[in-house]
Amino acid sequence: MKPDSQFEIISRLRCAAGHLNAVVEMAEAGQPCEQVLHQLSAVQSALHAAGIKLIICQAQISQSVILDSPSPQERLAELKRLQSLYAIFVQHFNHTHEVHP
Repeated sequence: MKPDSQFEIISRLRCAAGHLNAVVEMAEAGQPCEQVLHQLSAVQSALHAAGIKLIICQAQISQSVILDSPSPQERLAELKRLQSLYAIFVQHFNHTHEVHP
């Protein structure tokens, strides 16, 4: 991972951690649900941004293998890896949960 990409990803994760700490403090203080949910949305946004940056970073790293490898098996394995990473990302950020009262 390139140092500038790593720095950006870590910054986004620290932002998410800060928002999550604020959520815990708000819940402990008995803040209104609307405010807590708004802060949770900020956590999700920061995690989403970090996930996107991770995928972009890996795609840049994988690009040379996909375009330049003489091995079709190696190119296919790298494409499958990117597909798997994207599937994990979509599964965790674009799904709905069932709510049980």
